[in-house]
This record gives sequence, C-alpha cells and structure tokens, in this order.
Amino acid sequence: MKDISEYSADTSIYELSSHLYERIINRKINTFSELREYTSGITRGSQIQIVLMNAFKLIRNLHWGFFKDIDYPSYPKVWKEIVIPDTDYKYAGNLKRNMTISSIYIAMLDIHGYTKFCRQSNRNLSMLELLDSFMQGDIGKITQENNVVSRRARGDEIILVGTNATDIINSVLSIIDYFSKRKIINNDELSRRRPGAKIILPDMHVTAGIAGGKIYTPLIITEDGDLSGDVVNTAARLQARANKISPTETRVVITNHVHHRFLKEQKKADVSHEHSLRFFNSGVIEFKGTAISLYILLFREKDFYHLNYQDEMLALYDSLKRGLWKNKVFPDLLNLLKKVLNSMPGFKITAKLGNGNHLTLQNLELIKICDNSLGCYSERRNYSKALNLLDRICTYLESIPIFDILVLDYAVSINKIYNTILDTYKSEIENLLESKIDKILSQEELITYSLVKKHFQIYEELRNYVRNSGELVNKKALWYKIIDKENDKLRLSIYSGKV
Repeated sequence: MKDISEYSADTSIYELSSHLYERIINRKINTFSELREYTSGITRGSQIQIVLMNAFKLIRNLHWGFFKDIDYPSYPKVWKEIVIPDTDYKYAGNLKRNMTISSIYIAMLDIHGYTKFCRQSNRNLSMLELLDSFMQGDIGKITQENNVVSRRARGDEIILVGTNATDIINSVLSIIDYFSKRKIINNDELSRRRPGAKIILPDMHVTAGIAGGKIYTPLIITEDGDLSGDVVNTAARLQARANKISPTETRVVITNHVHHRFLKEQKKADVSHEHSLRFFNSGVIEFKGTAISLYILLFREKDFYHLNYQDEMLALYDSLKRGLWKNKVFPDLLNLLKKVLNSMPGFKITAKLGNGNHLTLQNLELIKICDNSLGCYSERRNYSKALNLLDRICTYLESIPIFDILVLDYAVSINKIYNTILDTYKSEIENLLESKIDKILSQEELITYSLVKKHFQIYEELRNYVRNSGELVNKKALWYKIIDKENDKLRLSIYSGKV
C-alpha cells in the first residue's frame, strides 16, 4: 500500500498501520491533525481507532521531544496547558509550538557530585547503571506525582516543567531530599527515601533555579521538541546564580513571580508550608539587560537564621536603589554584616597580620571591627580608616566558609565603589594639606615639620594629624561633595551571566 487511496475493506489492519507508521517516520505526517486529514476517507471502526491511537503515540514519540511521554491521564495539568486537544479524540491533540502559554513554570537543576561519582566509578558498571536508573527512572516518577514533567539533560542536569508554583517547588524539594542519604525536608509528603540498593549511592547536593509565574509566558517548543524562550533562559541563569552563591551546598533560587504565585496558591488551597518553608529576599539581579527580583528558598531549619537579617538586607537594597551613598549605604552595609555575624553559627578563623603574627577571630571580634569601621565613618568622619577596616573585614569574611556569599557579594562590591571615592577624597585632602598646614600647626610644629620631612615615618604621622584635624576642612561636606561629583559612577548591580 503506497497511498491511503488504495485502502479498501480488504486491507488488513497491519498493512494500514505499517503504511501510516512509514509516513510518520519519513516525516510526511508530523501532527495528529495531518493524520486525521490523511485518513479522513476511512470509515472509523474500533480497529481503526486503535490504529490512530498507536499512530498518535508514534507522532508524540518522534516529534514531541521533551513532552514525548505525556498523556492526559498521567499529566492532566501539563496536557491542558501545552496541547491543543482534538475535538473528537480525547487522547490526542497537537503540541503548541510557538505560543504564549498562560501558566508555565520551568526549573533547572544541577546535580553536584555526579561527575566525581562517574569518574570514581568508571570501572564499576553496576554502580553507573544504578545511578542512571536513579536519574532516568526514579526522578520522573517523583515529578509525575506532582503533575510535573522532567527530563535529564547533559548528564547531571535535570529540567522540570509544571503548570503551577506549588507543583514545581514540591518536585524540586522531593528531588533534593531523594539525592540526600538523610532526610532533609521537614515534610513527610515531600520527603522521598531511596529504595533498595540505591541507598549506597553518595550524598549529592542540588542547585536549582525556578522561573515562570507570569500571566503570559512565551515558550517555544521547537520542531524537535526542545524548549526555548525567556522563561527557559531565566531558569538557567537562576540555576547559575544558585551555583555561585552556594558552590558546594544545596540551594534553590526562584523569581519573585514564582514566590508570589506560590503564596497565592497556598492561600487559595488553604494549605501552608509555613512550618517547613521560608523565603529570603535576595534582591535584584541583572541578566543581560533584564532586572529580576529573586528569593532564596529556605527549607532546612539550620538555614532559617538567614531570616534574622532580612530587614537589614532590605534596608541595604533600598539605600542602593535610592543611591544614598553619602549617609546610608555604608552604615546599612555594616549593620547588615554585624547582624549576619551575630545570627550565623559560631566560627573561628586565623588571620595573618602584616608583621608576621597571627590573629584569631570569632564572631564577636569581627562584630567589634565592624563597630569600629562604622564609628570611623558615621561619627569620626575618618573615611580612610573606615574603608581600610572594611577592606580587612571583607578579607576576613572571604575566609569563613559558612558566611553568606550573597551578603559577601554586596560587601565586596560596595567596598570597591567606596574605594574609588576614597582615591579622589585623599587627593583633595593632600592638596588642602599643603595650602593650609601653616594655619593648623604651631610655629614650632612647622619648624619640626620642615626638619623631619625627610624622615618618612614622622612626616606621615604629622600629615595624618592634619588630615584628621577638624580645622582642615568640613570633611562631611567634602565627602558628600565628592559623592555628588562621582554620582554617575555610583551604581551597583549584581550581574549573573551564563556559566
């Protein structure tokens, strides 16, 4: 049978099936609509119905790519969102290709430790097969329970697609719990234990980015069934951001739209994850010209201490947004650092001093240095010392493995900007020093100054005395003047590009 026109009552069901399958495989029929049109002249009987159903499964397998395994009974929510259903055949339909979808969520997950495990087990095929079954089969079953489609990509990456924030977040949390040998999700409905021999697989951390939640989401499903569009790119960049702020630990970063929709869904369903989930506002991040407000999802009790400094973090965001570099950004940053140091678990670090000695620092000692820096800036107007102390603080914080990397990011970036101001400020002070030194020092001091000018140490001490004198200049006014002058350069944005 070369054409459907040759079909007759005597044509076997197997010959018809073979003919249709051949046309589908050769891409002469790519959609269920085309299949219906091609077979429109055939009387529909029960056997023909079976042929069309199987032919549709083949179309789905060959042309639906990411969604090749979905059907209405297994994924009813996703089906309604990404399929244009056939009016007569409830089991079939056409995949939306380049359309604006009203409710779609994408999660990108990266599995830490996967590559290391594969390298260590490269001669143990049974272990590699166990891990492959773990990722290929088990993850799909977990997400299907939440009406979320999952696909493995590039070995250690997993992509999830769902139709509401609750389903996608629940799926991500269940996967995180499954990759851990110990229970880390304080919710029995979401917690997943490894069955049988898979308990011997190692702990693996997960970083994830979740995007979506906008009223209209442009999602492109290519001819091969791959996913493309802004929501996919955003999820990938959020996952990269999660990797940056948590390179060795599990971390989930979501957009403000996902956060808003999740809370709205919880309220509508009269269900609350309040006992197990928290959200930390992590500010605005720029992604290639687009600014997105982000939240970090907190699901382990040991991480809830981050919320202790949420107010200080929000105060810093506001100061930066309003450009209050004169009198708000610096104190807001130091108050934030103090609150973090006071809230986080205890630590002890050893810092090397310039004279070869070592200094042991714990939370309280660093808080005192922050107080000193803040006092130099806000009360004593000693901006040079304030920034010098902030330099030291940033160096110390970088050596604390458990310190919040997001906060450190802001501290280092703000410190860098203030140091550009300090360079100009110092230059202005030096110019004023030479012109006004005779009005500040006594005659005897001027004689001494002239005599010891060649001796660097004494010379610098006297100059520092003049620099710090309130008679030299209204330092606060000068500092503010320079900030106004450099205002165009005073813009801080945390950028996260592709990894």
